[in-house]
Amino acid sequence: MKKFKLKKIVRQLHLILGLTSGLVVLIVGLAGATLAFEEEAREIFQHDFYHVKQVENQRLPFKQMQDTVKAHYPKAKITSIRFTETKDAAIIFYSKKDMAISINPYNARIIGVQDLETDFFTVILALHTHLLLGDFGAVIIKANVLIFFIMCVSGLILWWPKQSRFFKQATTINLKTKNWKRLNWDLHSVLGFYALIILLLISLTGMFFVYDTVKNTAAFITGGKAAKEGKIKIEPQDQKHFNIDKAYQYMVLNYPGAQVTFITPAATKTDAIRVQMRYPYTIVRHQNTVYFNPYNGKVVKTDLFKNYTGYDEIAASTYNLHTGRFKLIGIGSKIIYFFAGLIAAFLPVTGFMIWLGKQRKTTKQLKR
Repeated sequence: MKKFKLKKIVRQLHLILGLTSGLVVLIVGLAGATLAFEEEAREIFQHDFYHVKQVENQRLPFKQMQDTVKAHYPKAKITSIRFTETKDAAIIFYSKKDMAISINPYNARIIGVQDLETDFFTVILALHTHLLLGDFGAVIIKANVLIFFIMCVSGLILWWPKQSRFFKQATTINLKTKNWKRLNWDLHSVLGFYALIILLLISLTGMFFVYDTVKNTAAFITGGKAAKEGKIKIEPQDQKHFNIDKAYQYMVLNYPGAQVTFITPAATKTDAIRVQMRYPYTIVRHQNTVYFNPYNGKVVKTDLFKNYTGYDEIAASTYNLHTGRFKLIGIGSKIIYFFAGLIAAFLPVTGFMIWLGKQRKTTKQLKR
């Protein structure tokens, strides 16, 4: 009797939350599935933007490339520089005005310019993170990620068969049935079960991104401390004697073997130069980040993956576990996440059809 009451309560909770958040889950799920192969799609459709056609022996200084950007876009404020550590890689300069400028590192000429406000994948990411509604949309997503986690747990409770002999039926879609309601039920219940582990990972890592409580809980469990990100402030001096070229060379000499490099120039008089290098990894992202004083070149702070705490390892793996961008099974992880995203998107559709069918049945019974 108690189990029956519990399932009835869970069913009502599942229904109410599903009807409330269904449209958001549909949008976010489709956007997430689309983003699964962003890297591969950019390589195919935007290859010339990220690569140079002719490779030479040595790259020019970043200062020279930066001067090219300033000459063509004098109002652009460079916020970051990103590139892969391959000989044919273009150097991408990002500005505050949502613009990405691709520079040939061998002649300092502009290869191309992207307007990030209209770039397909940037728009899809914005749709996924805040529904293109700014701060208001971010609040909706913050609430929705918690709702989605509850939906996953409640869905598992509702799916769980009463007896072990029904497990086969609960994990099989009867494609031969002519009863569309039964087929719709199977698609909702069985596909939801198969995608459950990935969807739980996605919802848990999503909560890690948006809830400090989740971060603090992870820190408490691991015995560490949730690091608060913030800019490193530098005491201003008369003249800067250290630039991003010197900072990069320091990283190459002291922390070689990187695959991708991110450079953040000192935007103001009190900002540090930040260089982050990312190395081969499976799930936990291996990266070294060093902050430099632009006036005298002293190292202000280092965050090295060899010094990761338990919490740091969780924080460095959440993005990969959320997106499927880990190297454990190659591209297979992205394929799994792609289908999980599609299933997540259509669970509200099949769930709504189940609810609608019951409403019509109830209406017919009342009319008799």
